Amino acid sequence: MMKPTPVSGEFTKYFLDFKDSLIETLFLVCNAVIMARTTNLNIIKDYLPQLLENEKTVTCSHYKRLTRFFGKADPNNKLVECILNMIFRMLSGQIKYLILDATEWKRGNKIYHLLTLCIVYHEVAIPIYWRQLDKNGGHSSQEDRKELLLQACNRYQLAGKILLADREFIGQKWLLFLVEIKIDFIIRMSKTCYKLPISEAPGFVHSKLEKITLKAKKSNKSVYKSFQMNGNTYSVVMVKNDKNDPYEPLVYFISTLESKIDILEGYRIRWRIENCFKHLKTNGFNLEDLNFNQDPKLLLMVAIVVMAYVLSVQQGISQGVKKLKIYKDKSKNLTISFFRQGLSLVKAKIWNLKRFIKWVECILKDDWQGKWLYVQ
Repeated sequence: MMKPTPVSGEFTKYFLDFKDSLIETLFLVCNAVIMARTTNLNIIKDYLPQLLENEKTVTCSHYKRLTRFFGKADPNNKLVECILNMIFRMLSGQIKYLILDATEWKRGNKIYHLLTLCIVYHEVAIPIYWRQLDKNGGHSSQEDRKELLLQACNRYQLAGKILLADREFIGQKWLLFLVEIKIDFIIRMSKTCYKLPISEAPGFVHSKLEKITLKAKKSNKSVYKSFQMNGNTYSVVMVKNDKNDPYEPLVYFISTLESKIDILEGYRIRWRIENCFKHLKTNGFNLEDLNFNQDPKLLLMVAIVVMAYVLSVQQGISQGVKKLKIYKDKSKNLTISFFRQGLSLVKAKIWNLKRFIKWVECILKDDWQGKWLYVQ
């Protein structure tokens, strides 16, 4: 019989309603996901003898341990909530931007469609809330988004943050909702959106603004106009498309911000969520290897993967090297991401479960100021 790994009060205070054995298995799964870089339980099980320092155990017993653990996944996501409570206490500093987007994949007959809300932390997008929508293609509805944001607002202090989103996250009721919950936004939109209220506002009409932007010799030429809609004041910004797309020569933004520079510079950060999805999936922990048909199991594994991601990013930020590459559109990116640097550093530290638990304990004992994010 395997000896249980001691789990200290540093962890149990986050998991008061759960047994030590379950907490141990949670960290074991996270440890194995980092080492194996996959969410496939058939592969993860092969790493358990090494991590538990017990190579005499039978492989099938490890697989049963994993399936029992995920079999206890609660439809109310209580364990997921506890994981979130713990890992986001590790993040310190001020947060300015939120990013909303979805990632989708299919395995067998199961459709995974994760609507995901991220914070931008040290130039890295980190998921803080997500929902499984079971949608086959298409976009989330305004109601889907509103429900996710309301749930996130109950957990985090999001008022005053700036939400970045692509053009599918549009709609008058949605924009009104964001204003009501006091979240600013910068959202890309299509050229046909809100042409009438933009044209009715004092100043150039919509078509004239387009002509001015298109005729400009400078590639980064942009125009700005303030307009009213549903009793609220918004800004529209049009700018030449950096991609020189003949079918889409201009890019359009709507925002609650009043500065054209802030709108353009802020939106350039939105694509960081694409990097995040890449790290959670093909370039990191291969979330697409997951083969759960039940959503509670899926959401628990996503939380564990996010935990592994946060630990890697935090390690990369604290001990990694920051080398930036600057692109033509003035956006910046690390030549080697904090995640990739951090993952290499983490894997060198945690070749067994005891070391992994001790290492996470040290992180939690440090004077992190994660309270900035939480509703009191």
